[in-house]
Amino acid sequence: MGRRVATVGWVVGALLCVLPAVAKGQQGQSGAASPGNSAPASRISTHAPPDTPSRAGVPGATAGITSRAGGQERIRKLSVEVSPRMQRYSTIRYVLLLVSVLVQLGVLGLILTRGWSVRLREFAEKHARPLIGQVLLFYPAHTLLVLVLMLPIAMYSSYLLPHEYGLSTHTLLGWLLDRAKGFGVQVLIGTPLLTLLAWLLRRQPARWWVWCWLGLIPLSAISVLLAPVLLDPLYNRFTPLPEGPLRQRILGLAGRAGIREGHVFEVDASRRTRSVNAYVTGLGGTTRIVLWDTLLERLDEEEALAVMAHEMGHYVERHVLIGLAAGVAGSLLLLFVLDRLVRWVLVRRGARWGIRGPGDLAALPLYLALVAGLNFAASPATCAVSRTIEARADAFALRLVADPRDVASALIRLSENNLSLPRPPKVVEFWFFSHPPLQDRIDRALEEYARRNQMTSR
Repeated sequence: MGRRVATVGWVVGALLCVLPAVAKGQQGQSGAASPGNSAPASRISTHAPPDTPSRAGVPGATAGITSRAGGQERIRKLSVEVSPRMQRYSTIRYVLLLVSVLVQLGVLGLILTRGWSVRLREFAEKHARPLIGQVLLFYPAHTLLVLVLMLPIAMYSSYLLPHEYGLSTHTLLGWLLDRAKGFGVQVLIGTPLLTLLAWLLRRQPARWWVWCWLGLIPLSAISVLLAPVLLDPLYNRFTPLPEGPLRQRILGLAGRAGIREGHVFEVDASRRTRSVNAYVTGLGGTTRIVLWDTLLERLDEEEALAVMAHEMGHYVERHVLIGLAAGVAGSLLLLFVLDRLVRWVLVRRGARWGIRGPGDLAALPLYLALVAGLNFAASPATCAVSRTIEARADAFALRLVADPRDVASALIRLSENNLSLPRPPKVVEFWFFSHPPLQDRIDRALEEYARRNQMTSR
């Protein structure tokens, strides 16, 4: 039995950790990347996230400076123009970060306390005897119920709000199609995992969380490895950078950083959004740097190279692997606490809700609600780790680029294009922001430029 359970543990991984990440990832496909939320381990995202916000411009900096690049004059901006529109949009996004968590908890609590999950389990047991058959009936229905109840806030945050502020090009049909794809992916992955998890909970009720954590290690690695080649293409088209001067300059920069040509891609993000972004994703042979086509359209060559330099920092310093390792380590504590909390809740409320025990399929909304709550509680720690990683990527970019002011200019353009305030309220930064405030990053770039000037003048 021990060897069998170990094998199942490796296959199961942590359904409760993997599936929320999958679902969250698919939500993000429908619009700009979520503001301050931590990027999943599979994707170290954005040079400047669409909502990495706050107040004014660069202290003591001029509004812009004229320089020459490629024989042509260009204006390099050195301060963010904060508009009332930017203030309103960012404030709404901050509020939604908290409201979305509360709505998710409320939806799962409703399904649990109203007995809807028990009715779904009874229906599944009535029409199927094997556990896999019961899960095949229960899990898609439960997932669809959650999707429908969450639809209003999902539509507002990722469709209506971006359209209201001119950041989205997504059609309603396209947005709904993305949600349907996300539902399909979640059911396809979740059904076998939930079957194995339920089996494990019934066979090893005291140690299931240990086997799940062991399973999380290979499952997380596999998901990070395969997401760029299996999941991401379901939502976007990825192509090598087109021929031209910018491609040659980017590949030259990539060569200096030790990155092979085939690992830099352009994605057709303009089908959904006007926001600009870039990210590094994958593991081993599937590792790649991805630039949104909107970024290539809206930033000049020097700024695009500055963004590339930041993403190259993630690539060279293996930040995806570091994020993956940190996530796996943190999941051990999460699963241990989850096991204790589930038992504590079921002793006090299980009979009232009609739940037979930790291995009951009807307990799924309880697990998911507790995972959401624990992830929210752990957000300051995970965001602190992410901010440290992003700061290292910034430092790498500043070492790689010829002029640090190009980094500052790129961050400013991203801030203004994505309506992201340069400095958020401290509590928002502490709890939700995966990147340092844009103003801090801009200031560091300008300080590096001043330091180089001092050294040159000596």
